[in-house]
Amino acid sequence: VAVVQQRPVASPAPVVPDFAELAARVSPAVVGVVSVLNPEGEAGRARRGVGSGMVVRADGQVLTNHHVIADAASFAIEYADGVRVAARLVHGDPRLDLALLAPESGGTERTVATLSERRPRTGEWVMAIGNPFGLGDTVTVGVISGLGRDHEDLGRPESLDPEGVWSFIQTDASINVGNSGGPLVDLRGEVLGLTTAVRSDGQGVAFAVPAAMARKFLQEVWAHGRFRHARLGLEVGELDDRPAVRVLKLAPAGPATAAGLRTGDLIVAANEVPVRRVSDLAYLGRVSGVGAPLALQVQRGETRLALQLVPDEAPLADDER
Repeated sequence: VAVVQQRPVASPAPVVPDFAELAARVSPAVVGVVSVLNPEGEAGRARRGVGSGMVVRADGQVLTNHHVIADAASFAIEYADGVRVAARLVHGDPRLDLALLAPESGGTERTVATLSERRPRTGEWVMAIGNPFGLGDTVTVGVISGLGRDHEDLGRPESLDPEGVWSFIQTDASINVGNSGGPLVDLRGEVLGLTTAVRSDGQGVAFAVPAAMARKFLQEVWAHGRFRHARLGLEVGELDDRPAVRVLKLAPAGPATAAGLRTGDLIVAANEVPVRRVSDLAYLGRVSGVGAPLALQVQRGETRLALQLVPDEAPLADDER
């Protein structure tokens, strides 16, 4: 009987992304944001702040985090080619930690960052590019570590509004002071989020505002000159025994009441995305936007309902979740 020797089948070699090529494609759309803060300390000496951003329009408009410019007396944009120009604030919203800047002088067409339209996946490769400690064009890599993180998950940082609308992407890519506002990109070079914060009590735990929120912010500002916060017209609370939120209170004649919701209903999903916490529903409402139907999956006793809620605009002084 002939014995056939079986050769071991070699495993395919792991494919390592070409991060150098990726950085070369994305970097032209990344900028530094240099802020001059109100003078403190010695007389006549102003403090400077550094941050990052990305070009979102060919005329040089830049998207960054609101906290990057929140305390600035003036600020400037430093583009990838080294040109620095004074900038003005088009609109900023601390509840989203987003701000849109425009150069005071233009004339040069700029490379524009592409904001991703897909939902990121935990475990996928990402690259962060920014201006940590003023070190421009700094590149770090990592993976997406988690999704849907809120203010409490971040350790309640003082620089972010605790009443803000948060659904952060978590990453282990190295993020430091000055990275804020810079892009977190996938292997296609598309922006998945704006790097925003790190856990001060750990290592390798950083967070980014999702591209979906950034896209909605830009659409609103370009169309209306501001971000219109959507009002759902209800108060909800979290449950200990299941991933859902319970309707606690309804605004009379508000959007939730008009949609047919009742006190005690459990909201389990919105626009086919699971709703596990109060922050999930608040975020999904803002991303859907004023006047855009929000498809809710609701559990009422033993009955599962599909309801459509159309948010209206929250009064500026009463931004109701």
